[in-house]
Amino acid sequence: MEELQLKLAKNTNDGVFGKAISNLNKVLYSSGGGFYSLIIRAKRNSLVKLFESYKNASLIADEAKRTQVVSKYEKAYDNYINLLEKYIVEVVYNRVQKRIASLEENRVMSLYYEVNGLKGTDHDDYKNRKQILLLDMDWENVLSTKNENFTKKYKAFYLYNMEQLYKTSMRHYAVLLTDITSSNIDERYNKIYQLVENYIKLVLPYRDDLECKDRVLEIYKNFVLSIDNYSKKKSDEIKRKKVLLEISRELFAYSLPMIAAEQCFKELIEETRIALGNSFIDAEQYELYSLLLDLIESYHINILSQKVYWDTQTEKEEHKKLWDEFKSFEPLERIDFDEYKRKREILFVNYELKELKKSKKNYEDVRKYYIDRMKQLHALREFKNAPKHWTGRWKTRRRVKADE
Repeated sequence: MEELQLKLAKNTNDGVFGKAISNLNKVLYSSGGGFYSLIIRAKRNSLVKLFESYKNASLIADEAKRTQVVSKYEKAYDNYINLLEKYIVEVVYNRVQKRIASLEENRVMSLYYEVNGLKGTDHDDYKNRKQILLLDMDWENVLSTKNENFTKKYKAFYLYNMEQLYKTSMRHYAVLLTDITSSNIDERYNKIYQLVENYIKLVLPYRDDLECKDRVLEIYKNFVLSIDNYSKKKSDEIKRKKVLLEISRELFAYSLPMIAAEQCFKELIEETRIALGNSFIDAEQYELYSLLLDLIESYHINILSQKVYWDTQTEKEEHKKLWDEFKSFEPLERIDFDEYKRKREILFVNYELKELKKSKKNYEDVRKYYIDRMKQLHALREFKNAPKHWTGRWKTRRRVKADE
């Protein structure tokens, strides 16, 4: 009997049945996660079918059936997300530990650690970013299959959910801006800029329904990707934020409310003022100064010109006056560009000088730089009869007595 069992064990790898078992064992226990790949594929196919019914759920008249369709899809979606996370924890993690992971798997693991760190501090942000990471990871897997028919169906599911997640995250970040008790103020604004950039890279290239798609991608390519991130120049960092903030007014017009976008512009203008005051190199100062003028113009075009509710009537009238003056010489841009630049600079510097008076912070170095620029442009009023200074003491009784 023992000899027979040993003979069967030796011949297990022989024949069709033995090879099938051998291949199944390789799939189940391989370090590449072949078993998970099979299950994920099955869950993915089922979810895409349910998504097509879910999209048309609003057309179902029967409320019980409509609720059933929605509930079935949401349950399948949760199972799918949990399975993808389990794949990272059990397969990708092991491959990283054994130092056999690919560059993409190392990137995914690094991002997963980063997102997982938010679980105890910001649970809403954790949930949104985790789903974005997992969907993006599986979207790359779907693209690698090169199955055009299924990819088209999955693309609809992917874009729908990514749109919802990005908009939810943007609304969440906009709410965080109102938290005045937060210690790390810069991080709140950087999350908005990073979210916009991730959307442009991960979602926008597949959005064929957006008219602004090509233009936004061109702007991002020319004004963000072209910035040298290794130079560590403050002007480059601010320029990058400025472009992303302007793009956000198109991509997240409703998810990033006007009041939150206005706060972002004000913070960016203030950051540029501080950088200008702390700079001592002429070329760097002028670069920051030019960038500040661009920011003021963008702030008026993207925010103040579209603002409906104002804190005071005086602010509204001041903006209207500045806006009307700017529009009056705007045609000069095509006729006499140098004169247009001069008038634009004078207009915005006068605006800035008024804003500095309202500020409680000390911007004396910035104000002096503005005054010097205005002198170079001959924009300051000159007095013909300048006061004369006489040496000696005043001969009034009060002053003589005070001197004694």
